[in-house]
Amino acid sequence: LTTKPWVQEAGVEVLNQPFFAQGNVATAGGCLASPYLAAWVIARSEGVEAATAALHYVAPVGEKDAYVAQAMRHITPCLA
Repeated sequence: LTTKPWVQEAGVEVLNQPFFAQGNVATAGGCLASPYLAAWVIARSEGVEAATAALHYVAPVGEKDAYVAQAMRHITPCLA
C-alpha cells in the first residue's frame, strides 16, 4: 500500500490481484509475492509438480494444502 501511489503516479496501472505474468515478465505484491514469483519460475522451468513441492515445503504447518492451492490458483493461469 505504501508504494502503490508512487507506482500509479509514474503512470503504471496497478492491478487488484496478487500475481500477474505475461510472457517472461511477472510481478506480484504483498507478503506472498516471493513465493508466487518463485513458484512461477519453478513451474516454467521444472514443471508444475516441482513448483507445488517447493510451495508445500515452505507453507505454514497446518495450512500446507490450502496455501499451495491458493498459490497455484494464482500462477497457473499465467503459465499457458
